[in-house]
Amino acid sequence: MKWNVKEIESCASTLDEARLLPPWSIVRAVRQSKGRGRFNREWVAEEGGLWASYNLPLDEPEKHPWGFLPLVAGVAVMEALKEFAIDGLRLRWPNDLLVGRAKLAGILVERPQEKMASVGIGINVHNYVVDYFDVFSDMPTRLEDLTAHCPSVDELCAMTGKSLAATFDTFLEGGPEALTEELNAAWGAPKPVAAITDSERICGRFIGVTHDGSPILRRADDTHIEVPGTSIVRLKELI
Repeated sequence: MKWNVKEIESCASTLDEARLLPPWSIVRAVRQSKGRGRFNREWVAEEGGLWASYNLPLDEPEKHPWGFLPLVAGVAVMEALKEFAIDGLRLRWPNDLLVGRAKLAGILVERPQEKMASVGIGINVHNYVVDYFDVFSDMPTRLEDLTAHCPSVDELCAMTGKSLAATFDTFLEGGPEALTEELNAAWGAPKPVAAITDSERICGRFIGVTHDGSPILRRADDTHIEVPGTSIVRLKELI
């Protein structure tokens, strides 16, 4: 599938622009003034990074859990970055790519139409991040500092689009199970976490996800609990 790319200098959020376009459209901005993450958390998006939204068709949304799409996108971005052999690159549920404990990229999926999802992807590439080391809970990192062969933002946008289309096709054909191997590799070793909801804090080791993308935690007594992803305000790593 060939993507149609709309490039703009500046906008509030590429997700807002993308909702007006059809599937297989990409909106890429040089900068965003109101980039956002999950629960409208702030995402700083200055010149030099990849700030783009990719529209995917949901022709038969009842057949596939659309809530799994952040994980589909996470696998796709991991795959796009694979050739750079970044040590410590991993996926954190549901929508962050980390290098060790530093944040390289974030993903936010919205559904502006019944049969279309917009996948917002932000990747720190060449943008200046030093001023934000102490501003957010996750220290930022950028691709330029992680590889000697850093691509241009244009190249990375195309690489990500190609990988996202291929991973999405795998998901449509085989469902979440088709991505199990890639996800298990992407999480890294099980980590102690706290799943924080509006009413409780559930602790355990994150060991994977359910069919709809909700976290599975292994508790101290070796029992497992599935925490509905839609109820989680934050999944906090405890190490």
